[in-house]
Amino acid sequence: MGTKINAFWRVVAVLGIISMVYACATTTDTTESSSKTFHNTTDASSKFTSSTSPGGGSSDLAKKEQALAFSKVNLERIKTDIALGGGEHLTSLATLLDIPARNQQEFFTLTKTNFSTLFGPENTTAEELLARLDTELNANPYLFK
Repeated sequence: MGTKINAFWRVVAVLGIISMVYACATTTDTTESSSKTFHNTTDASSKFTSSTSPGGGSSDLAKKEQALAFSKVNLERIKTDIALGGGEHLTSLATLLDIPARNQQEFFTLTKTNFSTLFGPENTTAEELLARLDTELNANPYLFK
């Protein structure tokens, strides 16, 4: 009877090892969505960090591209921050848009007040948000001083 119990536990151990090996094999492949997420995050992070590095491009076009890349990756977080009247992602966007730190609270108030204009009733893209935000900022140039 003792050998039957030992044989049973050996079979259980072997099956356990086999199931772990198969489980590991199924989780090592990347999926298309995780690869895209990684690429988008890496691309936006690279563009963002290059904007804060010494010697990075400082042209208006480069800054707009950096703000767009950041907004594409963080659109929902920016939307939440605007609704709340401030937050980490909205602060980062303000910095990318060259809003001085001393004027950022006014920028937050402006965006919160104009939330429905910035996002509208339809799904707003990052491009649409930045275009609408540009219109609001042009109407309030004191924010850049």
